Amino acid sequence: MVDCVDKKRGLDGNALKYIAALAMTVDHVALALLGGVPAAYIPMRIIGKLTMPIMCCMLAEGYRYTKSLPKYYLRLLLFAVISVVPYSLTVHRSYFYYEDFNFLFTLVFALLAVNLYDKIKNKVLGLCAALIPIAASCFCDWGVTAPLYALVFFAAGKEPYKRTAYSMGISLLYIIVSLFTKSFTAVLTSLGLLLAPVLLYFYTGEKGSRSPFHKWFFYLYYPLHLALIAALKFGVLGHIVI
Repeated sequence: MVDCVDKKRGLDGNALKYIAALAMTVDHVALALLGGVPAAYIPMRIIGKLTMPIMCCMLAEGYRYTKSLPKYYLRLLLFAVISVVPYSLTVHRSYFYYEDFNFLFTLVFALLAVNLYDKIKNKVLGLCAALIPIAASCFCDWGVTAPLYALVFFAAGKEPYKRTAYSMGISLLYIIVSLFTKSFTAVLTSLGLLLAPVLLYFYTGEKGSRSPFHKWFFYLYYPLHLALIAALKFGVLGHIVI
């Protein structure tokens, strides 16, 4: 039985994408410009952790309803390539950092993982196949973790309780692993991952307005906001590493 969220009180897909974009901007501003200001850096990065699970949920929904899967892959890949330099400058102070590719590349791998899991009838084999792009994403921002979120969101279908429970499980697993592998600050900021599953419970399952503006906003906003933050970063903090 599908548990329904009140569409008048819930959040449609467009609303969630704008929340994700705002949280992402807050996160990247903190990462690029406020590392030396803990009082601002930590809460801003906690807020920023909303972005990844939301976008993975929207990716799973996009896969479920897209009219052209090849075009979906192409859009993600095109803007991933466009975002290479802005992302490298913002996060790594370099024009090209080959050990950490931007989040849109991660979403390409996540889409492939969902695609394989969905198309292979034997779900054990489907999961094994999905593990290949999940593992391949390890050189990307939120590698491995983001494709896992996308996969559980797809598996949860339209049921809010499952969507929240499954994603909360991934969030808790990530935090537990981080306790043994990351710094105290990184663990503290990762607590923001616990907020996203709660927010996503209120997703109505509706896309929202079908205006082309909403469709293209996130694709365009991702490289543009990174480029602006990079410009501020090097205007304020100094030189680029070649």
